[in-house]
Amino acid sequence: MASRPRRVTQREIAELAGVSQTTVSVVLNDRDGSNVRVPEATRARVKEAMEQLAYVADPAARRLAGLDNQIIGVFTYEAALSPESMDFYGPLLNGIERAAEQIGWDLLFFTSSPVENGTRSLFHRKTRLRLTDGCVLLGQQMVASELERLVAEQFPFVAIGRRDETAAPVPYVAIDYTTPTAALIDQAAAIGHEQALYVHRGRDTPTARDRRDAVEAASAQGRLAFLLVGEERIADLPRLARATGATLIIAEDAFLAEDVAHALFGAGVAVPEEISVAALGEVRGHRVEGRTLAGFHVPRQRLAAEALDLLQLLISTDPQEWDGLEKERLLVAEVEPGDTIVARTESTS
Repeated sequence: MASRPRRVTQREIAELAGVSQTTVSVVLNDRDGSNVRVPEATRARVKEAMEQLAYVADPAARRLAGLDNQIIGVFTYEAALSPESMDFYGPLLNGIERAAEQIGWDLLFFTSSPVENGTRSLFHRKTRLRLTDGCVLLGQQMVASELERLVAEQFPFVAIGRRDETAAPVPYVAIDYTTPTAALIDQAAAIGHEQALYVHRGRDTPTARDRRDAVEAASAQGRLAFLLVGEERIADLPRLARATGATLIIAEDAFLAEDVAHALFGAGVAVPEEISVAALGEVRGHRVEGRTLAGFHVPRQRLAAEALDLLQLLISTDPQEWDGLEKERLLVAEVEPGDTIVARTESTS
């Protein structure tokens, strides 16, 4: 873990500005400039000295001195603007843009750090993190050491998605996938489904584990029996469904659900008449043979708004008081019943 930067002292600021420490103290505690004892020219010298000393070394002191830029950084650990990523990141980035516009702040989208081995480094020498007053982080997986460094340096940031890469108190806004997953499974069980397959991507991320844990819990509790299948076995799904008697296949996300449906159609299996299909992810814009895919509606624009609200709270609050803030927020996705899960009857079994 990187060591915490040395704090800039009032004495150093006073020496650089050519004023007394008392004058520095007055300026620091008089952000609106209402104290007429300090001439404007003197106040400007103090703030200029503060900017020179605190710009990189101590962002907390910089904010306290009223030297914020009203710029929010946006950093993605993987490419966010590819066709595959835009399905998730597009509405989220749009929500961040709208939220920033509403508060009158600018966004700085970090792109100079190259993607290496599938990820970027927030502290790459080209990433101009310190130009911002705070940062929103996005990514399926984040670098634990970088999260720990941000926490240690008391730099305001908010991660999108629950983080468990580190034990450090990472501020985040995330989607609760456990609750809607359990609800969708129970809805399927209520209309006669008893055996199902769960197709996953094998990712070891918090959201992937939340979905998988909910599936395994339903199976262990006898609500709906599941066989877990990796995505590399999609071609085997028709055979596995026949062997297990599965009448429902649930995929980790909508793109995977479409691949599942394609494999079933290719084997002559009717969807959903013979086998129902659903996704444990956002399904807006995803259809199967003209039918609305069953799955979730994820409140991504609200997620973005909550992230910026929490970030602003951190920026405007003294870091010494952060422990008293609610820095973890969960939003629940809504179940979309769709048209791809149908009731099981004796004639369809």
